[in-house]
Amino acid sequence: MQPTRSSSLPWLANLRRFTEIVACLRETAQWLPITLDYLKLRPIRYPFELELRSGERVILHEHIDVVIFWMVFARQHYPVAAPHRVIVDIGANIGMFTLYAARKAPAARIVAVEPFPDTRERLKDLVETNHLAGRVTILSCAIAATAGDRTMDSAEAIPSQYRRIYSPETTALNAAHRGPAGAAQTDDGVPVRAETLADLLEIAGVAEVDLLKMNIHGSEYDVLLHTDPQVLQRCRQIAVQYHEMPAEMHLGKEQIIERLQSLGFRLIADDDTHRGSGLAVFSQAQR
Repeated sequence: MQPTRSSSLPWLANLRRFTEIVACLRETAQWLPITLDYLKLRPIRYPFELELRSGERVILHEHIDVVIFWMVFARQHYPVAAPHRVIVDIGANIGMFTLYAARKAPAARIVAVEPFPDTRERLKDLVETNHLAGRVTILSCAIAATAGDRTMDSAEAIPSQYRRIYSPETTALNAAHRGPAGAAQTDDGVPVRAETLADLLEIAGVAEVDLLKMNIHGSEYDVLLHTDPQVLQRCRQIAVQYHEMPAEMHLGKEQIIERLQSLGFRLIADDDTHRGSGLAVFSQAQR
């Protein structure tokens, strides 16, 4: 008898988890404490210096840092190819993807975009610690459909991965998915500068992008649905972390897929967690 889809899912999930643990073991001799922390079985004591077998070092300050490491290095969540020459990391956070991309694409120039001040300082430290300053350009701005001054969550009680630019979309997302952390913002927030994608590429001196990685906690709709088509078409591949909004907002991955497909992109992967978020990867036809 063939197993039903529902009965096979736990087996598939366990297989994936085992594969990720093996990948973590290959990445670091400290795989056991990292795995136990990721699974919330035994927390590590922060700050924690993570040393990778390849020689890179990362200082972890909170559980969400372990989660990001796991997604990037153990799950290999984002697609990076060795021939990539220009990679733009929007929502760079502390630089975990930047570090991974620098290793996987050794000839690539990487533009790492992070608006939040203390997170950006950790990004700078990671770049300097791992001798990547000659390859990584750090830009201190947010990304939006229109340039201007914006406000972000303050640092208090909110993990760095979940800070967001104030907007109706991100406020709805926070209410739906962040629980107590989403309600923790009680002051006026942190002022940041937002640039358009076109302005960002001009500031960085980039004509075309091999891989645009985007994880900006709900602002992906503002950027991808309203950016000039010719600007988006300067990207050969786009990997976007999408976040499902409340139904009444009529925003979800379908709108992103429809927009990018209308501009000549193909959806080549959709890793939907079915827990409110996922990663969609788009590629243009060979030019």
